[in-house]
Amino acid sequence: MTPTSGIEFLVWLLIAAAIITMLAKRLRFPYTVSLVFGGLLLGIVHIPILSPLQPGHRPDWLTPDVILVLFLPALVFEGSVKLDVRELLRNSVPLLLLANAGVLLAALATGYLVHWLIGLPVLIALLFGCIISATDPISVLAIFKDLKVDKRLSLIMEGESLLNDGTAVVLFGILFGAVVAEKWSVPKGIGLYFLAVAGGAFLGSALGYLASRITETVDDPQIEITLTTILAYGSYLLAYHLHLSGVIATASAHAQKRGKKVHGSVRH
Repeated sequence: MTPTSGIEFLVWLLIAAAIITMLAKRLRFPYTVSLVFGGLLLGIVHIPILSPLQPGHRPDWLTPDVILVLFLPALVFEGSVKLDVRELLRNSVPLLLLANAGVLLAALATGYLVHWLIGLPVLIALLFGCIISATDPISVLAIFKDLKVDKRLSLIMEGESLLNDGTAVVLFGILFGAVVAEKWSVPKGIGLYFLAVAGGAFLGSALGYLASRITETVDDPQIEITLTTILAYGSYLLAYHLHLSGVIATASAHAQKRGKKVHGSVRH
């Protein structure tokens, strides 16, 4: 597939997404859910006019991993603008319960339901439950922009969506080790969880502090925007390569940068 055809596919994809979003707005239906059903429908229905969107025309490089890395850091970075660290600490009990016990219960319920419905082996079904049990930050941040919900509930749900990926990764690692007969243990899994969360927070805070110190020496909006973009994607990718939580690293990077900027503004 040529680069031109790849760009054409993305353009057609944006056109379809725009049409689905406008219909969802008119029908007062969450557009994130509409996009999921619209994508499933486009993959099933074979209409000649929609042939550019058929699976066979998708560029080889447009994988789910590419889409995740392309959109997730920017959306998490933007979503963390509204998060108040002090409010998160004040609501840490329900947040941690949802991000840990909630994800565990969701994974177990989903796994055993899949095992009961289609007969997958229990461990394989639980692996599937771990994969889909963590709430997607993209969906949460997008839906809460449209719904008028209580501010505290919005804060808890958004904060939980930033933390639950660490829990899901640890559960997946423990179960995957059991499937391939490796010697995984619960203490080791818990240790990896805290390493992913704490390491991601430390890495993001360090990068955010470094970026804030650099931006203090320049007075050019274009350079500041460039550095902010580098910080959003750089913190996520570096944490990913270090097997830390990229989502927490990105959110922590922005929190540190914003806190440093606010402190500097008050000082001056």
